[in-house]
Amino acid sequence: MSDSIKSQIIARLLDLCQPLIDEGKVRKVARVRGPFLMESIKDAIHLVVGDETVIGEDVRGFELQFPVMFKLIIRDASDAYTKSDELEAWLQEKIEADPQLQGGATAIANRVVYQGSLPFTEEALKPDGGTVLMYEVFYRRERAKPDVSY
Repeated sequence: MSDSIKSQIIARLLDLCQPLIDEGKVRKVARVRGPFLMESIKDAIHLVVGDETVIGEDVRGFELQFPVMFKLIIRDASDAYTKSDELEAWLQEKIEADPQLQGGATAIANRVVYQGSLPFTEEALKPDGGTVLMYEVFYRRERAKPDVSY
């Protein structure tokens, strides 16, 4: 069996971040279990995937949604505010323009909807900080076939 649609979406979100490592703009991109984890390697991006919810059902399958958060963790020496703003804009452009995430014939997600952002400071490591970029992912999958979209 191939990867589930949800796994394919998460892999695509992580893949979209890869050029930031290749260009030296961040040192690490990783999926983590929660938004409150610290990171010793900076600059980094943590992808946090939230709980999935069924929002619709028909005879073929289900429409589902789940939240994702990109935690952009920036060390102060690199001007955390400016770099965080630049990374946030870069990610917004890539995610919101990606044909695999915005519906259509070859898409794995029906749509990915921007939910806002939240700047933060790491209290234990001041003045390190960054931004949490939030999206809601919507997709459909066939009944008993988590790897097939429709």
